[in-house]
Amino acid sequence: MSLTTALIALAVVVLLMVRRFLGEPLGARRLIVPPLILIVMGAYTLSKIDLAASVHHAVVDGAVLGTGAVVAVLGGLLRGLTVRVYVQDGHVWYRYTLLTVAVWIGLIALRIGQSFAGHALAADQDLMNAGLLLVLGLSFLGEAAIVGRRAIATGAPFAPRGSRRAARASAGRP
Repeated sequence: MSLTTALIALAVVVLLMVRRFLGEPLGARRLIVPPLILIVMGAYTLSKIDLAASVHHAVVDGAVLGTGAVVAVLGGLLRGLTVRVYVQDGHVWYRYTLLTVAVWIGLIALRIGQSFAGHALAADQDLMNAGLLLVLGLSFLGEAAIVGRRAIATGAPFAPRGSRRAARASAGRP
């Protein structure tokens, strides 16, 4: 895995986890755009891999990458069930809970296990590493599916643009 890819993935996870653990207004864009950006970046990174060099492992590579994608979506769906969705200031907010953090830790451990399994099966490590941003985006998209549905069920509108800045200002945070 390139250092750049690892740092991007780590920065995105840390930023989103901190902001969501503190609680923030839920805007539709905030729910959908980050996962889509990660998916596009991951797909682009995957497109740069020389697949001809690893064609003899195509089935193993596809199975390992596909399994990782399915686990990511299912993990995101599970994580979405642990997120607190509530109405505040007339619109929907959401917040990670301690259970959400525990699910994150479990999914990270599972991802490390998948990496070891892929290595043991002789899957192309460059391909598996290139798929990290894609898998991360799919995980956030799975979470967004559940959180979005729960937000709609509250009957309150999604937060308007700029509501996070307004919420920080009213709470006295910079």
